[in-house]
Parts: sequence; structure tokens; C-alpha cells
Amino acid sequence: FDRYVAICQTLHYAAIMKQQLCSHLVGAVWVLGFTLSSYYLVLLSKLTFCGPNKIHHFFCDNSPLFKLSCSDTNLLWKADSILISFVVLGSLCLILVSYMAIFHCILHMPSASGRKKAFATCSSHFTNLAIVYGSCIALYAQPTEEVSLETNRIVALLNTV
Repeated sequence: FDRYVAICQTLHYAAIMKQQLCSHLVGAVWVLGFTLSSYYLVLLSKLTFCGPNKIHHFFCDNSPLFKLSCSDTNLLWKADSILISFVVLGSLCLILVSYMAIFHCILHMPSASGRKKAFATCSSHFTNLAIVYGSCIALYAQPTEEVSLETNRIVALLNTV
């Protein structure tokens, strides 16, 4: 939203991006993240473990944790898929819609130097988004029973970095 306002509503940026709006946007993201994580943690707390207690991963990710559990994890796999789809793909769609509007504004700029500056402003952010969302989708959007833990670790490392 900040990039959209900065590029498409340049003269109104200070009037739109006030402290109160920024606080509301950050608060909404925190509340949504906390709510979704809390629901998921309740489901995770019901897992039982009866075998090895070492996770061969960089952090306590879902799929290695599910594989260590001796309880039925079908509900958790489904909840994980729905949660990841909602959070990752939903936020990716919002970002892509805003970038389509940004690119539309950039392409209609009268000066070539203005277009070049606007593209330069967005290119690093767009590259970062491609790396983060690409690794998230590679890590979480495929059936995780079929993915080896080593592949999962490599992609998780890319995502973390």
C-alpha cells in the first residue's frame, strides 16, 4: 500500500500515509497473525510424541514436527494447507493487485526518467517478494509427505535468509 501511494498518489502521500493509518495497518496484521497462529497452536498442542525428540531442521517447522508425532495428523495437514493458502496466497494476491496498479501508473507516466526511477524503486521490493513468496510456495504449497526433509530444510533456509 505504501509503494502504491508513493508512486500512484505521490502528491497526496503525506496526507494519506499518516501515523494513524500506519498504526491501523500494522495492528491489523498483528491481530490477524496472532489469531491465525493461536488457532494453529491449539491444534499443535494436541499432538502426542512417542519417538525421537530431535527435529532435524533449522527451526521447529510444521512438516518435521508432524512427522515426529505418533498421533493422527490428517486434521493438522489440512489445517496447515488451508492456513498457508489463506495467508500466503491471499497476501500474494493483494500484493500483486497493488503492483498491477503501480505498473499501470508507471507505464502512463509522461517522462522516461520518471518511469525509470519508479521501476528502480519497485525492483528491489519485487525481487524480495519473488524470493520470499517463491520459497514459501515451494515449501508449503506442495504435498509435504512427498517432499524429503532435506529439500524442506534447503528451501526453509532460503526463506529464512
